[in-house]
Amino acid sequence: MGMTQHPRRSRSLLKATAAACALALLTVAAGCGDDTKTDSAAEIAFAGQWARTSPAMASMGAAYVTITSPNDDALVGAKVDASVAATIGVHETVMAEDMGSDTTLGAGSDTTVGTGGGEMTMRPVASVVLPAGVAVELTPGGYHIMLIDLVKPLAVGTTLSITLVFEKAGEIVIEVPVLDEAP
Repeated sequence: MGMTQHPRRSRSLLKATAAACALALLTVAAGCGDDTKTDSAAEIAFAGQWARTSPAMASMGAAYVTITSPNDDALVGAKVDASVAATIGVHETVMAEDMGSDTTLGAGSDTTVGTGGGEMTMRPVASVVLPAGVAVELTPGGYHIMLIDLVKPLAVGTTLSITLVFEKAGEIVIEVPVLDEAP
């Protein structure tokens, strides 16, 4: 009598154990794909993000942020919704003479600015190096996120969702308020 009930209990216990193991494996498998990027991305710190308000006729805008990565990484790109701008990229401001003969970057003369001591121009960069633990500032006159062919002017009081693309950490969305001046 004990023998006939025991196999039934064993089968039920075996089925329950198999189901629990399958559920555990599915849970682990579902989380394994992006753990490295998620952990790395969660540790990157952002501070002081803002985008400069733009005049009504402006076709370009700029956004700035300070980025601190716990690991060596690089900012390799940016994305924004097409309802904000047609193109977005990482740029730097340099002296025009540092550019050689290509001072317009294919974007027209509005990328060149006179400063009294020489002309400054903006150019796209492939990446911004982020040494581990070092705060890297994207600021006016330096590295920045360039918004090209704005759909409408950047107005104070609005917020942009910009996706920053990192070499190792992947994509991270930050919220960027539009302001008249740096915070």
